[in-house]
Amino acid sequence: MQLKGHKVIEASPDVCYQLLTDPEVLVRTMPGLKRMEATDDGTYQAEMEMGVAAIRGRYAGTMAIQDRVEGSSYRLVMDGQGPGGFVNVNLAVRFDPVPNGCEVSYDGEAKVGGTVAGVGQRMISGVASFIMNQFFNNVAKEAKQRVG
Repeated sequence: MQLKGHKVIEASPDVCYQLLTDPEVLVRTMPGLKRMEATDDGTYQAEMEMGVAAIRGRYAGTMAIQDRVEGSSYRLVMDGQGPGGFVNVNLAVRFDPVPNGCEVSYDGEAKVGGTVAGVGQRMISGVASFIMNQFFNNVAKEAKQRVG
């Protein structure tokens, strides 16, 4: 499943980058993300709780921010498993200056398996879109508080 989108946030690319690479901010802003703990190799152990249809349940896995270019881009790689199956996500995230602040864009794919995959691509895509929209709206609120 392709994941692609963008959001303009009223803050500089540097501030947006800092927000989207800060584990505390991610736990506060990502719907369902309950915990992120750093490991020695630069990845995080993460727990997420979903309450939507057939993907309901607690998922555990890893999250890594790779190929970092400070204030400009990174790659987000996630692997998780839960009661409904597994999910693997690989996203390129970019931060581009625009007149109002920063356009954060993401492009990549998610692979799902197990009973979650049986729900149907359209439903999973809709849930992913809903979560990403909610996440970026929460990040925009964090940016407003930080920028003032």
